[in-house]
Amino acid sequence: MESSLADPPSGREVWLLCPRCHADCLDRDLQPGQYLHCARCGAEVKSPTGGPRAIQAAWAFATAGLLTMIPANTAPILKFDVAGNFQENHISTGVEGLWDQGFEPIAALVFFSAIAAPAAYLLSVWYVSALVSLRLRWPGRRFFFSVARHLEAWNLMPVFAVACVVSVVKLRTLGNVTWEPGAIWIAVLSLFTLLTIQFFDRRFVHVELEENP
Repeated sequence: MESSLADPPSGREVWLLCPRCHADCLDRDLQPGQYLHCARCGAEVKSPTGGPRAIQAAWAFATAGLLTMIPANTAPILKFDVAGNFQENHISTGVEGLWDQGFEPIAALVFFSAIAAPAAYLLSVWYVSALVSLRLRWPGRRFFFSVARHLEAWNLMPVFAVACVVSVVKLRTLGNVTWEPGAIWIAVLSLFTLLTIQFFDRRFVHVELEENP
């Protein structure tokens, strides 16, 4: 089958095609908070907030997220004071510290999940959402769509934000910790990231790419 919609077998029944394993899934109306998953592979086939408006919203949130990444990665997150010695910490500070201490694999993992993956995910969603919303057929649509699908699970910026809060609780036992503007930007970036994931309707994009290759 080349389309995500098969011919209705009887009455008003409509079958959707799973974007992962291409199994037929019976379409149905969804209530808020409900999702239709493939019985074979478990992939999400339909969400209650889908369609062109959702893609436009994902485009807007991805744009805001990309703009927010600049101050989130350049502004200091917190200031640590131990016996009069001050140190400002950025997102890259933890990566550099782990690398200097000989934990190169962990440093690379933190860099990928906290900096590289969120940036690549937001950029991929932005590109695909823009082309789908504007009905453009620029090259690389399928590639960036694949990147977005694979990096969604690695986009751990919200987890990094929670880790910052936990680390402050621990660091306050050693010295004085002061929140800096970068912490606010990380919180905002985490919110935009979560909203982008929520509104990026992969099923709708898959249908658009199949029908308009």
